[in-house]
Amino acid sequence: MKKRWISVMFAALVLAGCGSEKAEENEKKENKAGQELNQKQSTLKENELNQSVVNIDGEDIPVIDQSVMEGKITLRMPKLFSIMSPELAAIKYPSEQRPTVIYTDESTTINLAFNLTTNALSDKEVAEFQKAMIASLEQAQPSAEWLDTDVIEINDKKIGILEVITPAADGNIFNFMFFASLDGQALIGTFNCMEDDIETWRPVARAMVETLQFADN
Repeated sequence: MKKRWISVMFAALVLAGCGSEKAEENEKKENKAGQELNQKQSTLKENELNQSVVNIDGEDIPVIDQSVMEGKITLRMPKLFSIMSPELAAIKYPSEQRPTVIYTDESTTINLAFNLTTNALSDKEVAEFQKAMIASLEQAQPSAEWLDTDVIEINDKKIGILEVITPAADGNIFNFMFFASLDGQALIGTFNCMEDDIETWRPVARAMVETLQFADN
């Protein structure tokens, strides 16, 4: 692992463990469980977030264009989120290396966070960075349940993706993590929700990431 990535790895581990200050010790679940989750596809259609509304749990929710990171990134998202207050962020992300920007829903259990680190990362290094991240998470979260890993391209921009369920004191958390190069630095993003909500929100998380647009691209 490149030494210059060590601190950014720690920041990502903070994101993967958010929602609780203390993790429970849980045994690894059978791979079969992950396969069953993969088979449970939402009715969310491809590119549906490019429409004006999206149906989530039977309710039509407006979809908006959201600009983040001082306009360096835009994405489409359901109009359910607002910026998390600093007080709540300090509780849900107790480490001082908490994300730069955190969106949350009314229940504060559905979160989307962005953190632009100071660590150098080029577009060509995204796949290598993802592999290093997987190794770090496997070591730090041995009881995590891995669902998927991928590297996708959006307008010639590489984005690394990890989907993993991690244990926390108040229940298991589904994390959809994504990594990209922004202004030559490592951008770490995480969508997370409770495992009970995974069937509803997993495809929405993927759809939001697939609408990412980068001003530096």
